[in-house]
Amino acid sequence: MGPCAATERVKLSWERASRIPRPPLWAAALVGFWMLLVLGGVLLERQGAPATETCLFHRLTGHPCPTCGSTRVVLGLSQGAWREALRMNPLVTAGLALAAAWVAARLATGRRLVLDLSSRERAAALALGILFLLANWIWVLRIQR
Repeated sequence: MGPCAATERVKLSWERASRIPRPPLWAAALVGFWMLLVLGGVLLERQGAPATETCLFHRLTGHPCPTCGSTRVVLGLSQGAWREALRMNPLVTAGLALAAAWVAARLATGRRLVLDLSSRERAAALALGILFLLANWIWVLRIQR
């Protein structure tokens, strides 16, 4: 093995796939349920009801979770308030932007990006993801004080 053996394992490929991604049924049902819950809360608030708390963690602890503000981020993005959405929860905003770009690329090309990682690289990516999540949580805690 040469000096680049560790980096040779990472493979990035652009593979053919159906243009319309098919999420697992449980994921689609969960997102659909969340959207109905949020829509119901928004409609009730517009009729004068008190704000609906959709975050169970926040309701139980009184502290925001790492993704608190996601509903407001989606509503802000739908109204063109990109800067406010990014300020409210940077990780959710960036994740939604990347997901939208991924879906748009797949719909346009009929291909998907596949990243093949070794177990060591997967562990490093997981650690980096956890670090991003913790940094985002600190940000959310500071913003929502």
